Amino acid sequence: MTFEQFLNILRARKWIALLVFATVLLTTLVVSLLLPKQYTAEATVAIDIKAADPVTGQPVAGYMAPSFMATQVDMISSQNAALKVVDTLGLTQLPEAQAQFQEATKGRGDIRNWFADTLLKGLDVKPSRESNVINLEYTATDPQFAATLANGFAQAYIRTTVDIKTAAAQQNNAFFQVQLKSLQANLEKAQATLSEYQQANGIVGSDERLDIETQKLNELSSQLVGAQAQTFDAQSRARGGQIAPDVLNNPLIQQLKAQLSQQEAKFKELSEKNGPNHPHNQQALAELNATRAQLNELQSQYAGGLNSAAGNSASRQASLQAALQAQKDRVLELKNQRAKLDVLQRNVDNAQRSYDQALQRFSQTMLESRADSSNISILKSAVAPLKHSSPKTVLNLILAIFVGALLAIGFAMLAELIDRRVRTPDDIENMLGIKVLADLLPPAPRKRKFGRLSGVNA
Repeated sequence: MTFEQFLNILRARKWIALLVFATVLLTTLVVSLLLPKQYTAEATVAIDIKAADPVTGQPVAGYMAPSFMATQVDMISSQNAALKVVDTLGLTQLPEAQAQFQEATKGRGDIRNWFADTLLKGLDVKPSRESNVINLEYTATDPQFAATLANGFAQAYIRTTVDIKTAAAQQNNAFFQVQLKSLQANLEKAQATLSEYQQANGIVGSDERLDIETQKLNELSSQLVGAQAQTFDAQSRARGGQIAPDVLNNPLIQQLKAQLSQQEAKFKELSEKNGPNHPHNQQALAELNATRAQLNELQSQYAGGLNSAAGNSASRQASLQAALQAQKDRVLELKNQRAKLDVLQRNVDNAQRSYDQALQRFSQTMLESRADSSNISILKSAVAPLKHSSPKTVLNLILAIFVGALLAIGFAMLAELIDRRVRTPDDIENMLGIKVLADLLPPAPRKRKFGRLSGVNA
């Protein structure tokens, strides 16, 4: 089909096309005028994602999650939020609302849930793409009612977020309240066990006792080392007997030895001079023997003294060694007691730490369960709109013109298909496949244009 044929068809079927076009346009106009006017009220809320927890002061990381805004939109349009709006407005108590419910459901179902579902149909939630702002739009036939419901859903959203947070805190608070009893019993049991052990072993200050006993052990060890040196020295001295250096170097013994040498020389001189039986010789011999006996006795006494000193030193060493061993046993016992005491003390400390942490979380969750603050602020409260949002008559007429033109063309073409006619010589050639030799139709009358015949010179 050529464009000329298309224009010829439209020109021939113009009344059908005009009728369809006018019908669509008039129908759209009538419907737009008859439809009840709808008013849209808008409220705007903002979410502070940098807000810190009011109790702990810590930032809430969940606000940065990619799905956070989508979750908030679902919370606003949730059944829970709608039920809060129904309860706040008291719709279930209004006689006309009850009558509307009876008429729509014949009394079946729950009136609160029915009104919640009904209210959600007029709500439209639009989150901002580049900010944390959410727009709540509510559409109703009454402008004041639309504004009331938009504000109601905004307030219900804030209460829902607070209720979710406080409900979780209440559950945690109940859990910690139960755990505190068990932790307190464990703490009291650990403290009682520690106290009983201290009383049974007479422990007042384990660190001081251990330090004192360790100091005593060090002193005994030092004394034993000195006693061992003294014993070794005494035994070395006593090992020589009468010819020990200490005996030989004694001044008295050396004096007696010198006296003995003089007496021996005198006796030898008298023996050579007077003979062995001379009284002077006998006297000198007696004095010599007396001095020699005194020297031997004195040497024996000094040697015995060295042996006695060595024995005393060895006895003192053995006593110190026994005392040292006893002190070691005492220190080891105290260390063992201290180790057991440390274990019991750690049990007490751990029980105390667990109890303190649970008590802190109990206090924290108790405060959280009572907190009614939210990180959501209302930037704009809805007001009753002055102009209706639908129906949009101008827009509807523009769309009706476009749709009516398409339908007019479509019906004109449909009428042509049902009743096909020959309108130009080209139609004969196309439909019958026969060449047209001559066109015997009279020429179409020419239209007058500005006082002249079109196509004719004056």
